[in-house]
Amino acid sequence: MKNFYSIKQYILVLLGLLVGYTGYGQRCTPDEKPNILFIAVDDMNDWVGFLDGNPGMKIHTPNIDRFAASSMIFTNAHTPAPACAPARTAILTGVHHARSGVGNVYWGDGPKWREFPALKDVETLEQFFKNRGYKTLGAGKIYHSQAPPWTATSQAEPANWDFYFPSAYISHPFQIRAPKEVIYPPDVDNESRPGGKGWWTWGPIQVPDNKMADYHVVDWARYQLSQEHKKPFFLAAGVWKPHDPWEVPRKYFDLYPLDSIVLPVCKENDLDDAVDHGRRWIFQWVVDNHQWKKIVQAYAAAITFSDAMVGRLLDAFENSQYADNTIVVLWSDHGMHMGEKENFEKFTLWEESTRVPLVISVPGLTRAGSRCDQPVSLMDIYPTLAELTGFERPSHLDGQSLVPQIKDPEAGRKPVITSYKFAWAEKPFSGHAVRSRRYRYIYYPEINREELYDHETDPNEWDNIAYQKAYKSIIDEHRAILLEMMPDLSWEEDTHGQ
Repeated sequence: MKNFYSIKQYILVLLGLLVGYTGYGQRCTPDEKPNILFIAVDDMNDWVGFLDGNPGMKIHTPNIDRFAASSMIFTNAHTPAPACAPARTAILTGVHHARSGVGNVYWGDGPKWREFPALKDVETLEQFFKNRGYKTLGAGKIYHSQAPPWTATSQAEPANWDFYFPSAYISHPFQIRAPKEVIYPPDVDNESRPGGKGWWTWGPIQVPDNKMADYHVVDWARYQLSQEHKKPFFLAAGVWKPHDPWEVPRKYFDLYPLDSIVLPVCKENDLDDAVDHGRRWIFQWVVDNHQWKKIVQAYAAAITFSDAMVGRLLDAFENSQYADNTIVVLWSDHGMHMGEKENFEKFTLWEESTRVPLVISVPGLTRAGSRCDQPVSLMDIYPTLAELTGFERPSHLDGQSLVPQIKDPEAGRKPVITSYKFAWAEKPFSGHAVRSRRYRYIYYPEINREELYDHETDPNEWDNIAYQKAYKSIIDEHRAILLEMMPDLSWEEDTHGQ
């Protein structure tokens, strides 16, 4: 990817700096603002090559890795919520759901998140740019949606988009499924399988890539990059995979023969000193039905398929007339457990659920191959794009701009927060995690439980050290971060060191 300004842009930025402006293109007219290519990938965890979150097994992500090598990567990026709906609502409104009250997944048609008082009148990310002269174009899963195999209803707001593919009401085209005998094999206890017989499935589909819904989402975005646009554009493209069902074309499964699968490193009885969120039975079902390797194989295949789709989009972008004046952001909404800590899927406050790929390219500003290890949040995308395009930051945003870290990866950062409500528990309870550069702290207010993990000595988060007296000051520091956002939080009698 080309990573430099045109001569005209360079002169404009220099003029802006001379008069005290620091935004990318701050002095430009609306038509000269940088474009934005906003690429969302669903359920992609840190197994991508450039993050190496699964060092025991090579996952093929050549396209995303190539983009990362030419851009700025954030190695310690985290989601505001380990589930699609609250995460995407928080990212796109700029309001963390710990503050808005959006704590769990909602289903059904329409933008249900607007029913929360704190979000009723907020200016969303795409609204922000549309209201400032940008052409807003979207495709695929950007807001939460019930995509294939469900009815693909979307929580996007039609009025905010100049055009959405296939529709602002429907986020994805129809998706073909794998044969029933593949996804519901007779040697598996299908009656008790998680999700019943609706969605939690895996297996190869005997079709080429162009029969996949994501292929057509990317095709539409590629077409937009081939067109002349009279205004700067905000082009959002959401790839559904590797979200389950983990069903993709056979050729991606062939990259990961079952006898080559390396399972994630796990610790027996890992949850003895941690909170069981009520989904441990899923892990047991997988083990009892001998599906662990098949699930890892299918998830890896789905990651590589999604990488191929992102690669098609990046190829079109790099060969377009917009390659030199477009900010590119690539992100995933949350991570994914593949058996770590006796869990599958997301819905936890541990590293595998919260850590995500986040890559940003800004012409003339990002340096190829630069890395930031500071804790950052997907909440930071909105304020970052506002600053990079030279607009005033909206007052409602909870995130911090990443521009200081793009300029200097060692520039200081506050720890970041991930929150979730575990609604399926017998008695629902919430939790809040604070990720600093070295530690992960988790607090569950309703059940008065805490966890603390030292990533310098325990990257797998196997040993909860929250109740050791030596770490009381670390606990206090991380509690203070939670109190900044949620001042009404309180802790019961302190038991540290007892």
